[in-house]
Amino acid sequence: MAAMRRLLPVLVLTLSGPLTVLPASADSPTLAALASEAGMEAYAVPLKAPAFALPGLDGETRDKHDYRGRVVLLNFWASWCPPCREEFPSLQRLQQTLGKRDFTVLAIAVADNDTAVMRFLDGQRPGFDVLLDNDRKTAGDYRAAGVPVTYLLDREGRLLAGKTGPHHWDSPPMQRLIQEVIHLRKE
Repeated sequence: MAAMRRLLPVLVLTLSGPLTVLPASADSPTLAALASEAGMEAYAVPLKAPAFALPGLDGETRDKHDYRGRVVLLNFWASWCPPCREEFPSLQRLQQTLGKRDFTVLAIAVADNDTAVMRFLDGQRPGFDVLLDNDRKTAGDYRAAGVPVTYLLDREGRLLAGKTGPHHWDSPPMQRLIQEVIHLRKE
């Protein structure tokens, strides 16, 4: 049953929706091993991530292209979700450790509102963008059926790996995975 749960995001992503399979990376065996060590499931081939345009907590709309050129850990979450609330500090620590020009965390609050999100954040911005997906459209496009669901995107905006469920995102294996993706050759 656990093996099926790990494969489900891969099967859903590769067989449905607007996601597009792209050519495999030459570094995929290394990436797959690092992703596994980090608790993520690497996709056999990178997947083209769907476009989005969502409002941020600051009222500014951001889209997928605003993050091009950066490795992104994309986390679908909600302030009303206990596992999301538990893992959120690890996303903040990861951003503090690795968040620079080459990497960022991006949190998309699903079926939530800015008041509840800001209350959860205690009025403090987390050091990375938090976008609002009130109608769940973007979560649906990414096949994030629940929360939390997290994806690792490369500099080209391609989905490399995913994880359904909570995780400690600032672990050393996760940091190694992100550093590897940061340093991958551009194809």
